[in-house]
Amino acid sequence: MLLLIAGITGHIGQHLAREALAKGLTVRGLGRSPDKLDPSIKLESFVQSRNYYDIPALDTAVKGVDAIIVAYMGTPELQVDGHLLILRAAERAGVRVFHTSTWTFDFRKTRFLEHESYDPFVAFQRIAELTSPIKPIYMLSGVLTEVLFSVEGRADFSPKSGGVFDPERKCMEYYGTGEEKYQWTTEHDAAKFSIELIMSEEAQSGNGGFFSAWSGEHSVKEIAEVYEKVHGKSISLKNMGTVEDLEEKALADRARGTPAGFWGYIGAFYQLFTINGRWVLTDENLFPKVERTSLEDFFKQSNV
Repeated sequence: MLLLIAGITGHIGQHLAREALAKGLTVRGLGRSPDKLDPSIKLESFVQSRNYYDIPALDTAVKGVDAIIVAYMGTPELQVDGHLLILRAAERAGVRVFHTSTWTFDFRKTRFLEHESYDPFVAFQRIAELTSPIKPIYMLSGVLTEVLFSVEGRADFSPKSGGVFDPERKCMEYYGTGEEKYQWTTEHDAAKFSIELIMSEEAQSGNGGFFSAWSGEHSVKEIAEVYEKVHGKSISLKNMGTVEDLEEKALADRARGTPAGFWGYIGAFYQLFTINGRWVLTDENLFPKVERTSLEDFFKQSNV
């Protein structure tokens, strides 16, 4: 199988490439900066694009491939425009297997205009089903662990952005009881799930659809216990109020902001829709034979 990974030089993109190669697939990359790719990753070819709307590069990249995995960042322009442009290139090339960049919670449970950073997922899904012969694959995996703990180079989900874990103070500021579960997946595991999925009969049928797999699920209190077990020192826990308090804060932050500036307040909504159960992944946790990273191992391997 010849697999195209769009956005291959990103964190998940490089994990995808390594996993695909380990499974015996041939990999082609698409991105702007080939020098960002780990030289140990041996590709069939690398198609360099000037930007996400470089149509000649897109057409070159999709030619002759059997499947596409999009590993773009979570910005609205990439999730809507970027996905649609490469989807159209896939249509022109006759590619049937198209895996989107949606390693998220279950955005099907969010209404449009309710969560700004999931609106692009909803918009792309609807446009694709209205206009495209390709039925995309959506891989749902909860929160990426590297984001949950604001690992360097990832999105900031610390309390100053409405999130939970402060990597500098080693403190978790949470709402609710502290017993609510976060379903989480490491970037490496997300890549393993996606490669497993892309090779499956379900994916190769071209029927697309939603699939769920995650590494684990822990509450804030359980996370603190695992951290202390691994590092021998505690994470301090600070309760900030009830779920209702968090909802009030999130709505007030939105009222003070603007849609284009949603990154300034969206973290509170991420926390809210996780702890109030709105986003919980309720479909089967797929690929039980795929080895998952434990939270203990994540703490040992990362700088958290």
